[in-house]
Amino acid sequence: MTLRLPLPSLRIDLRRWVLLDKKDVAYWTFFAGIMTAYLGSLHPWFLWPLMELYPILASMFITVSFLVANSMEESIYNRPGFMLPLLACVLLLFYIVIINQFPLSAYVVALFSLPVMAAVLRVDLNILQRCFDDIARAMAGGLAISAVAFLLYLLGFNFPSRDVVYGDNFYSFTNYFFFMVDDRFIWAIIPRFHSVFLEPGHLGTATALLLMTQMGRWKRWYNVVLIGISLITFSLAAYAFLVALAFCNLWVQRKRFIGKLIAMIILLGAFVGGAFVYNDGDNLVHDLILMRLEVDDETGDIEGNNRVTDDFKAEFESYMTSGDVLFGRDMSSVGGEGNSGYRVFIYENGLVGLALVIVFYVLSFQHYSDVRCLGTAILLSLLVFWSRGYPLWFSIFIPILVTALRGDLLQLSKPRDS
Repeated sequence: MTLRLPLPSLRIDLRRWVLLDKKDVAYWTFFAGIMTAYLGSLHPWFLWPLMELYPILASMFITVSFLVANSMEESIYNRPGFMLPLLACVLLLFYIVIINQFPLSAYVVALFSLPVMAAVLRVDLNILQRCFDDIARAMAGGLAISAVAFLLYLLGFNFPSRDVVYGDNFYSFTNYFFFMVDDRFIWAIIPRFHSVFLEPGHLGTATALLLMTQMGRWKRWYNVVLIGISLITFSLAAYAFLVALAFCNLWVQRKRFIGKLIAMIILLGAFVGGAFVYNDGDNLVHDLILMRLEVDDETGDIEGNNRVTDDFKAEFESYMTSGDVLFGRDMSSVGGEGNSGYRVFIYENGLVGLALVIVFYVLSFQHYSDVRCLGTAILLSLLVFWSRGYPLWFSIFIPILVTALRGDLLQLSKPRDS
């Protein structure tokens, strides 16, 4: 008698490994394009070989996403009203290139930036929000590793390094790969943290603006990390953005605004007072932040308000009363080093350039569904433009756009983390 045991049927569905869902492909290539553009505008060291040409790589991912989405029954690019803001973007980009007499490569960058802008303006808002949720997680994860490595470096741990420069040698760093130390401040007792990016202000602005897209859920691990990173950059601008955003977050969510405002003022007062008292004022918070808030008796300006040099400030005042104010002047004639913010943008691009920026932003925000989200976006875009002066950086414009348009995603009636 032969005993036959039933053997398990082994069926391997190769389609699960070979075939990809079109919606997933469309989303992840969209995410890859936006992430490349986002990081590229912050100039991390690993994208330096591309210099300003990173929109070419980003647009390649976006093009694949467009092609896959167009073959779907229901495309992820379904938001109406994108043509007018895209046209305004075209006018603004090529106006800046032409008026500043940039080389041919700038036309290439402007051309390849348009698919990225078109995707952002046209993609379904839920997809755009999901994209920035993933960007927030990715940035928080990478920055957490970078911050731990930076802390180990401060404690004396040796990392392999090499000397690097960016652009025209204005930026010079010791690159420890997980983070960089600015050689211009090599004698600082504790260097400011800016991870793999050019400046602490760039990183602080980026993390603060990412938090704009996460209003209502700041207790999640990645947003806690982003808040912490914003603080250890010791960027005065980032601190201002965080304070403004904290109040805007309460306002948008209809929380008890007055009570939270009083509590925050008390907390800030205790924080400032402690910094003055602790170790007789000899501490990082006092030296890197509070001393920069002191008012100069001669000029009346805040010490940390050093976005432009005194020479350029005088030049800008003269420029505003000249005939060049409409179309701008060549920045190279006065020297661009040490200057940033709205004055530089207006000096280079004139009032016509400023008007085109306003038109582009207004048209991009036109389909808002919550006036409080729109007000938050407008307020913080003004603050960022005042301090940074880069209204077309992807790491600035896209988070602001998400904030302006995400009112219908907040679901304010549901309880959320504050």
